This record gives sequence, C-alpha cells and structure tokens, in this order.
Amino acid sequence: MNVVNGKEREVVEMLRGYGLNGYEAKAYFTLLAVGESKAGDVARKAGVPQSKVYDILENLRGKGFVEQNSEARPMEYKALPLKDTTERVVALRTREIAGLQKSMDRLNRVLEAVALIHRRQEAYRLFAPRYRTWKKEKMIPLDNNLSMSRAVITKFS
Repeated sequence: MNVVNGKEREVVEMLRGYGLNGYEAKAYFTLLAVGESKAGDVARKAGVPQSKVYDILENLRGKGFVEQNSEARPMEYKALPLKDTTERVVALRTREIAGLQKSMDRLNRVLEAVALIHRRQEAYRLFAPRYRTWKKEKMIPLDNNLSMSRAVITKFS
C-alpha cells in the first residue's frame, strides 16, 4: 500500500477488527486516504490485484464501507467516514453480543434440563434394584422424612 508509509501491517490488522479481510482493509484505507478514486487507481495504490479490485470494492460496498458514484465512467468509489463505519460495526457487534447472551441463557436452560434428566437416571439406576426388593417385601418408607427418596423412587417405577 503506497499510502501507508510502512504501517501497512498495523493498518490492515486494525481494519481486520472491523470484519474486513486483507485486501478489503487495504482498499478501504486507500480510499480513506486519497478520497474518491477509480477502481484501477485503488488497485495500484492499495497493492491489490487489478483482477480482484471490483469484487473487493463491491464487497466493501455491501458491508457499508464505501459508496459508488454510479454516474462516473469508469466507476469511482468513495470511502464512507471512519466514524460512521465504526459506529455501524459497534452497533452490529452489540447486537451479536446480545444474541450470544440469549443463546447462553437458552443453553443454560437446556443444560439444566439435561442435568436433571441425568440425575434422575442415576437415581433410578441406584434405587431401582432396592425399590423392587422393598416393594416385594412391602418395606417402602412412608414417613415424611423420606418423602424425597420416595418421590425419586416412585417416579421411576
């Protein structure tokens, strides 16, 4: 990238945090630095392949980083202000984090249900042989102190 003066790697890494790949980061930063430009100029100044520059710029347009001047021939592209794109990326990430929080809550509910089922199966495995013996010998405890054990045992009979 001719416009970065030795800071290419640092700039590209910062813009990767915005969800851009290497070529997109180079093209976007070039447009930020030089202003509205033709695709060929962006390719040359950003150091991206000429054969891919239109795809790169269209990807950037789709992601909301650049806009296209449809009246110019050949097409010209202009970077949207860094502040605007940063705010958009922050809003997107905030929604993603909220979605992760909801997913975590749902996963925890499922995990609790699965753990309960596992505990019940384990209780059945432990008490089922004894319950059959107790039932046969009519020794099932009926007092309130053992109601939890009785509930677990009878649940699986």
